[in-house]
Amino acid sequence: MPKYKAGKQEKPVSFQEFKERVEKARLSAEKAGFIWLLYYAGCRKSEAYERTAEDCQVTESHFIIDFHQRKKHGARVPALRFPISWPGIEQLFKLYERASSRKPQRKRIFYQEDKTTKSNVLRDHWLFPHIQSATALRLVKQVLGSNYYPHFLRLNRITELLSDSTVNITRIKSYTGIKTVEVIQAYLGTSEKEQESALSWIDKKINEKTG
Repeated sequence: MPKYKAGKQEKPVSFQEFKERVEKARLSAEKAGFIWLLYYAGCRKSEAYERTAEDCQVTESHFIIDFHQRKKHGARVPALRFPISWPGIEQLFKLYERASSRKPQRKRIFYQEDKTTKSNVLRDHWLFPHIQSATALRLVKQVLGSNYYPHFLRLNRITELLSDSTVNITRIKSYTGIKTVEVIQAYLGTSEKEQESALSWIDKKINEKTG
């Protein structure tokens, strides 16, 4: 069975399109905060729904979240600092306040060990107490469409970061925890904008030869 039933989605979704789809979906604060975190951080879904209030800090200008050691043997990276002015970040701030003020809640956390899936019920100040793997999948499909899945937003973020001409491997590793160029390449999507840039570059070279 293929990993993604409708195939791997490789065309990035723009910020404006994503924002409009989130608004149209009329999500609860918890679901909206979760999908915005996936969009901005480009993290795995479990790296998001396992976060607690203790992983977060808030300043007058930023919402700061620490993902600690990234999964799949990824690097430990500095906490990400999201400006509160960004759409969706205020919702994360409110979820943090809510999680900090309530008693620890029970949540079943699934993890892989020796290629088998296990689970453990833990109590903590969960940022997203009602979101697990299946909920995350349904949420992304609700917002983006039936062909999409949470890991697409990781590809989306990495592809957008790599479209910056000043980007380097250290920046990608520091943001995502990915350690190798080979893994980064596996996340590369396609971009009409970059395709047009390639055509413009070829056109320029042709005109230089024939001009």
